[in-house]
Amino acid sequence: MRQRRRLRNRRIKAILAGGLVFGVGATATVAAWTDTEEASGSFEAGRFNIELSVDGSDWTNTSTMTFDAGSMYPGQKVYAPVFVRTTSTTSIGGEVTVSGGGIQNPNAFASALTYRAVARTSSGTGCDANSFPGPGTVIFGEDGGVALSSRPTAAASQELESAGAAVQAYCFEVTLPTNAPNEAQGLSTSHTWTFTAESTTPGS
Repeated sequence: MRQRRRLRNRRIKAILAGGLVFGVGATATVAAWTDTEEASGSFEAGRFNIELSVDGSDWTNTSTMTFDAGSMYPGQKVYAPVFVRTTSTTSIGGEVTVSGGGIQNPNAFASALTYRAVARTSSGTGCDANSFPGPGTVIFGEDGGVALSSRPTAAASQELESAGAAVQAYCFEVTLPTNAPNEAQGLSTSHTWTFTAESTTPGS
């Protein structure tokens, strides 16, 4: 009987020991609490546009410059302004560069014409003989007139502020030289200048 009782006690202790080990294993597999949060961002591209004026007040993108050049004679100089700014919805500043497009209908009159141009940041200054050299930067014809038939690009660019905060003014002077050929009489021509603007990185 004693031997049976001892064997029985050993089995009970073994079962209890096994249960204890099982209990420890169960506690180790309990999952931890978790939580997830998210943050989002929204993005919108800026705007960059320019507009022109030939009188400094009407910003309807009128592109016909007002030269008083109806009956030019040898030695005469004629003048016309152009004004450039960014639109009110433009959120970025930039730079504008001027280039000449050459003559549209080559002839003796067109080939004789030359021009100069000056850029300045004040639109209140007139565009006439006093503009050369005058205040500002000469962008065409610094060493003399540029042939109207040529297609140059100004070496310097001018700054533009966002939202039309400042106006960039240009004055163009076109000359019919005193040695213009007799064949130029009664002829006409036209020329287009292009104002190319590019946005710049803020703070650069």
